[in-house]
Amino acid sequence: MLLHFPEKNSQLASINQKSSGEVKSALENLNKSVDAQINNNPDRKPFILELKKSWGEMIDKKCQLETVDSKGTDAETAEVSNCLIKSYQEERKYFDTMLP
Repeated sequence: MLLHFPEKNSQLASINQKSSGEVKSALENLNKSVDAQINNNPDRKPFILELKKSWGEMIDKKCQLETVDSKGTDAETAEVSNCLIKSYQEERKYFDTMLP
């Protein structure tokens, strides 16, 4: 016999949707910061873009590692989202203060 808990599923979907929006917002803010650095330092654009790419790869691996225990659970999406948000915010802070 399979039991369904529609209220729980609805709450989980709401949490996941909110987390997804927060990830998108954090990534948009990061990209604005990177674009500003490129505009202010066009001669360093290749270095900035390569750093952004490397940092993105590191974030993906870091969040996979940090959330491995939640894989396949209800908490997985929220935990991955929280990791991504925190990491994107840290990266944005770096780019905000990186160069003049």
